[in-house]
Amino acid sequence: MLNIDNSVTVDDLSSIVANENLQLINERYGGVSNLVDRLGSNRENGLTNQEASNPARVEMFGRNKMDEIAQKSFLFFVWEAIHDKTLVILIVSAVVSIILGLTVEDPKTGWIDGTAILLAVLIVVMVTAGNDYNKEKKFRKLNSIRNERNVSTIRSGRVSPISVYDLVVGDIVKLETGDTIPADGIYLSGQGLSVDESSMTGESDSKRKSNTEPFLLSGCQVLEGSATMVVVAVGMHSQWGKLKLLLQSPNSDTPLTQKLEKLAEVIGKFGLVAAILVFAVLLLKYIIHFTTTHQKWQWSELGTIVGFIVTAITIIVVAVPEGLPLAVTISLAYSMIKMMKDNNLVRHLEACETMGGATNICSDKTGTLTQNRMTVIRKCIGKVNHDYSEEQKDNLLLESPDFLTLLSEAISLNSTAYIEKHQDRLNDHIGSKTECALLEWLDKIPNQSYDVVRNENKSRLVRTYPFSSEKKMSAALLKNGNKFRVYAKGAAEIVVSQCSSIITERDPIKMTKEEKLLLHKEIEIYASDGLRTLVLAYKDIEDQHIGNDLSEDIIYSDLTFICLVGIKDPIRKEVPKAVKKCQNAGIFVRMLTGDNILTAKNIARECNILREGGIAIEGPQFRQLTDNQLDSIIPHLQVIARCSPTDKHRLVHRLRELGEVVAVTGDGVNDAPQLKEADVGFSMGIAGTEVAKEASDIVLLDDNFNSIARAVLWGRNVYDSIRKFIQFQLTVNIVAVLIAFVGSITNGESPLRPVQLLWVNLIMDTLGALALATEPPTEELFNRLPYGRYDSLITYRMWRNIIGQAIYQISFLMAILYGAETLTTLFDLPALSAWTPQDKTTYHTIIFNTFVFCQFFNEINSRVLTNDLNVFRGIHKCYIFLGVLFFSIGVQILLVEFGGEFFGTRHLDYKQWFFCIIIGSGGLIWGFILRLIPIKDKQIQQRPPAKAELLDEIPGINYDIERQPLLGPKSNWRKAQNIFKKINVISAFRNQPRLKRTKALFSTKNSNNQTGLRRQSAPRQ
Repeated sequence: MLNIDNSVTVDDLSSIVANENLQLINERYGGVSNLVDRLGSNRENGLTNQEASNPARVEMFGRNKMDEIAQKSFLFFVWEAIHDKTLVILIVSAVVSIILGLTVEDPKTGWIDGTAILLAVLIVVMVTAGNDYNKEKKFRKLNSIRNERNVSTIRSGRVSPISVYDLVVGDIVKLETGDTIPADGIYLSGQGLSVDESSMTGESDSKRKSNTEPFLLSGCQVLEGSATMVVVAVGMHSQWGKLKLLLQSPNSDTPLTQKLEKLAEVIGKFGLVAAILVFAVLLLKYIIHFTTTHQKWQWSELGTIVGFIVTAITIIVVAVPEGLPLAVTISLAYSMIKMMKDNNLVRHLEACETMGGATNICSDKTGTLTQNRMTVIRKCIGKVNHDYSEEQKDNLLLESPDFLTLLSEAISLNSTAYIEKHQDRLNDHIGSKTECALLEWLDKIPNQSYDVVRNENKSRLVRTYPFSSEKKMSAALLKNGNKFRVYAKGAAEIVVSQCSSIITERDPIKMTKEEKLLLHKEIEIYASDGLRTLVLAYKDIEDQHIGNDLSEDIIYSDLTFICLVGIKDPIRKEVPKAVKKCQNAGIFVRMLTGDNILTAKNIARECNILREGGIAIEGPQFRQLTDNQLDSIIPHLQVIARCSPTDKHRLVHRLRELGEVVAVTGDGVNDAPQLKEADVGFSMGIAGTEVAKEASDIVLLDDNFNSIARAVLWGRNVYDSIRKFIQFQLTVNIVAVLIAFVGSITNGESPLRPVQLLWVNLIMDTLGALALATEPPTEELFNRLPYGRYDSLITYRMWRNIIGQAIYQISFLMAILYGAETLTTLFDLPALSAWTPQDKTTYHTIIFNTFVFCQFFNEINSRVLTNDLNVFRGIHKCYIFLGVLFFSIGVQILLVEFGGEFFGTRHLDYKQWFFCIIIGSGGLIWGFILRLIPIKDKQIQQRPPAKAELLDEIPGINYDIERQPLLGPKSNWRKAQNIFKKINVISAFRNQPRLKRTKALFSTKNSNNQTGLRRQSAPRQ
């Protein structure tokens, strides 16, 4: 029997957690303890296994597992691919062609044309389905890494590890440092529990949990402390689960997809119009001939009319760009495989090409721009001394064993964090990232190990004082012979204010006012450089005081200063260069972070994101902006600090409304809506949550911004590959359709037989797609602006090349077609009047062969989209292109020499071959001439840097405009700061106005030259 109060519903529990409504728990259920009882559980003993496995409990509150979508089969992707509009047209054309071929033409060969079309469709469908299927398998494999884990749960009064999927509402769960909260719950008891809720709320600061702040969200990590909680919402009813359900909205078409659909429609209409005209002209000529000769109608004449239909359908088949979807698929699939080597797991193939047109990248800071590993960057050990480098300071510690012991104990024993060490990869930091930075620093000092220090002093530890948000400090109390020792650490300015003495190489000495002021100025300098400051201190307490109730006031007073450390999450070494590449490529890089504006601006400067004229703003100020106000600063907005998920979503949405192509990064559950909103969403493969990965288009396997830059490169390469193929494809189609059109009207038949056209249309296009869509990218792609969302797919230069090559080919082919009487001598053929059917076939073979070789050489021309005169640049590295080209030439030779009646060809002698190759290769010279015609393509304009005097003040809004530093990065700015810092100390005691003015000039906190101008406008009255 289920012992649960029916008044407790799953919706009520979910709502309480969502709103963090402790008052409602007290009013409706009589407090947390009564709620536990109403859930049929017990604070001390938890549920019994029988109660937990009761189906009624699961039915009432659900399972701690999302409803997984069944794995899609290969046939599903085949069925999905075959619904493409272009492929449907091809299938209909193929069926009609086969029916006509078997009923009207020679049944022995009439099936060939339609079958060839179906073969083309089959290739496209199988390649598309295969890529989608493999992509799905790879993503499922990625998710399987985080699969099942065990959770410490109290069942029947005993702590038992159970599967996270077996958790039910009412379970009592034990949490320790490093654990991931397995479900939504309410805090029952614990000590010093600190939780990282950034994945759900976007707030970077850790949250302290207690009976007054009891709500624990699934997916968040325990940074320090321990606790027990009661599970109140699981699976789809948890906040994590609800957010995941919001991600099931369909994705919109990408910019390139939309452009390709329009292009396919235009080409299809062109072919349809040409086919209708051909059929109409042929039918009209037939009717005129039939009526003027006064012939009697016979049903056998129907075959002639059906032949007209076959000719018209052949033109449609030639015109429809069936190679286009194949080129797209091949290019995207090739890029996807190569991008894996650049640590980009592409979930949606279309994201590859979309990145080619990206105009904005909105990047997180932690882990993407930085290493996500807090590191001790600077330190001040004992008295302030600027005569030593950071490495020299560490070496000096080795010369003072007693002092080193003091420092190692202060770091190791006043901490609950730990490090999981690995030989083949970076160590894992478990617990407070700040404490882990100290532990890493200690372990790098020769012969030092925090683990050894903890084991040796385990018996000395009497009590710990968890970090207090009020005191901004934590402490550990240890036995020290006949005395007791306190090791304290905390916010630098707070701890220094509580210090009365300072450590030296021998014994502690009293801290003077000058030394304390020097330390405070040092803290300011650390903070101005974006460092998180922390001070370690200690004090000895006489034995008799321990019997009393030691308050925190006693513990945290009269301390001895050990050292000041500046901690920072360093930027990745490759990030500044990658950001610079993106900016040179016309991409606006913005940083959105939950950190304070000072830290955000320092990191943004290091990454080259915040530049002269750029605007930095905090989230609360950003939220006050109207759309019009946002539009006025958005061209210059480079940093948003204290950024919430809502802020990020609004910015991304507004950028897209303004026509920008936006890429955004995210790792938390709260980032999922923004990842879906963006044109391309990047999730973190290491630090990212499952929800973020599922909402994203590309997973960064190394969480590195440099991988985003590589994705831009591949995206642009995809875009260029499609354009190269379109340049090649349209030339082939225009020439083939016009030759078939003109020949059919003038001679009553096309000079190119349907099976020859299908070799051109199927094999040439398929191999052309393979050749042009698999060229590797070059760094030169970073040297131009992105393609805009509304930029034309076919540029002016492409039209110049397409029309120019079409004119060249059509001119020579028409000359051959209608200059037979003149060319018979050149080709060693008899006079036109004496031609046999074999001579006519030979002449048509020359036309066919010349046409094909024109395409071979134009394929080389199509490698270039710019005015570059060297079409062979880098061709030696394009192995697939060269392989496809030589293979195609080999097949063409075999078709001409051995195709016979099946392909409508005859053997050609060396003169005829030489003529075909000369006309074809002439296209290279003609292409060289075409590229000398000066044509510039329209590109989106670079945004000019912001001018402070040109930006209207926004009432009530504070924002910073970055200024050019007064002293450059290679100047003696740091030395000047240190000198004036010492002068300021003296000035504080002498009260000299002149030095106060100097302080105002060089203040790192308010100077325009270092941190930019803070623009403030008073609200209008």
